[in-house]
Amino acid sequence: MIKQWVKVGIICCCLGSALALAQSQDGEDRVPLTVAEELHALEAEFALIRDNPIDWQSAKGLRQDALLYRQEERTLQLLKSFVRVSRGILDMPSDSAERGELAAKLALRDEDLEVQFTQRFQKLQERINQKELLSRDQSGTDRVIAEAEMDGLNDLRLRFLETIIDIVKIREALDFQPGGLEQVARVSLESYANERVGFIQLATDIRRAISEKLKVAPKDAELLAALNMQDYYINRAAVRLDRTITQMDRLDMETAQLRRIMIEQSKAISVSMVDLDVLGILLEDFRDSIQLWLAVGAADFLFQTIVFLTILFGARVLGQFSRRLVQRGLDRRPGNMSHLLRDVIVSMVSGSVFLIGLFIALSQVGISLAPMLAGLGVAGFIIGFALQDTLGNFAAGGMILIYRPFDMDDYIEVAGVDGTVKKMNLVSTTITTPDNQSLIIPNSKIWGDVIRNKTGQRVRRVDLEFGISYGDSIELAEEVFRKVLATMPAVLTEPEPNIQVIRHGESSVDFIVRPWVKTEDYWPTYWAMQRAVKLAFDEAGITIPFPQRDVHHYRSDDNPSSQGTG
Repeated sequence: MIKQWVKVGIICCCLGSALALAQSQDGEDRVPLTVAEELHALEAEFALIRDNPIDWQSAKGLRQDALLYRQEERTLQLLKSFVRVSRGILDMPSDSAERGELAAKLALRDEDLEVQFTQRFQKLQERINQKELLSRDQSGTDRVIAEAEMDGLNDLRLRFLETIIDIVKIREALDFQPGGLEQVARVSLESYANERVGFIQLATDIRRAISEKLKVAPKDAELLAALNMQDYYINRAAVRLDRTITQMDRLDMETAQLRRIMIEQSKAISVSMVDLDVLGILLEDFRDSIQLWLAVGAADFLFQTIVFLTILFGARVLGQFSRRLVQRGLDRRPGNMSHLLRDVIVSMVSGSVFLIGLFIALSQVGISLAPMLAGLGVAGFIIGFALQDTLGNFAAGGMILIYRPFDMDDYIEVAGVDGTVKKMNLVSTTITTPDNQSLIIPNSKIWGDVIRNKTGQRVRRVDLEFGISYGDSIELAEEVFRKVLATMPAVLTEPEPNIQVIRHGESSVDFIVRPWVKTEDYWPTYWAMQRAVKLAFDEAGITIPFPQRDVHHYRSDDNPSSQGTG
């Protein structure tokens, strides 16, 4: 026994020395190992694992699992060391004698490695199967721990397979005998891939069944938790299937069907997932689904489409009919309602009828209205918060319709512009300026400012102002004004026109002449009065003065203060 431990100590010293040289912390003093030294360290490591295996059989429970996991990790590290040494030999010149000698030594180690690895890998798969059987009888925290442990073991199995394929590829490059590692890898990869695919399909069906139950009880906490758990299982299985497919491609195994499943489960398609075989399978699936739909669902779809369009058409016709009906009723009893309010009411009635028809059409084709209305409510809150200015215009439009400061075809002055009102809705008002420009003004700008309606009253006063010279007769001018007003047919007798002297200006005596006319006669009367007064003044010899100023000039010799005293 003492000799055996001495032997172990010597091996450990050799291995420790090699690792110390390979993993020196000081980058400047690090001495890289040669391929021969790395092969020697590999042999020492292999001897240590072979002659001194971890005693896991005497342990129980979690201690036994931990020791077994440690043993598998040591085996995996041994495989990686074998790959590293093999690549070092491959990098040596092909005609080098040292390469042939080291390759021969590596071949001897390769045979022992294959035997031990095959046994370890089989035991690892047996442990995974045992853990899976035990987890079925567990629940709660114990089941979660068991599933997490299986996740670790499955990840370890994938890492083993990835390293095995590295060894298989290196064997081919070094012209070693094929051995059984490649067959072990192929069988294990195919089995694991089928297992992951079956797991994805099973979890997908379970998820679909849970989703159907959630339609009845959408807020059930247990169903939501179960749905999230199935999503987690599907995503995890898809990730491992992707890793498995990558390794199968390295062995030139058939993976087109597997990648099709990956595409179905993936939210984003990568270039590595698609090739000609996969595209062919996807096109076949698409063709089959189209044929199935044409055979089973096309007739129902066509019938539902016809029903949907028919209801929409009927809603449109009914909306137009209700529009004409409401408009005719409002025309018969106009009352005190403005044209703008009437137009808004007619539009709202027509739009409401069509909206009700749309909801009926959607319900007839199987679309649930309750979630849609709830979504519209949430969306309306968000949109309303984002469009505060628009809602302000909407509120201002409602106030304008209620208080009616103007109506269609009124000439108004608002927001610094004036023009004739042509159209209005609950958001904006369109006016046309005298030079025929269309201005669209937000209702909030109108309601928040002074509104001057120049045609809002039935009659309107024409404000005119004229001036005569100081040498002319005031009575004669007043008589001229009365005669001119008498010739104007649009001037109203009630209220009476107002003729008054308003001021004594610098150059003239100014009069105001203010007759009353109907609103539509305002501008014709204004322009006619300006012309007629000028002609009447000319005939009566009354002068319309222009601004003038008297300038008095004094010579210097006329200034007494400038004369001498003698």
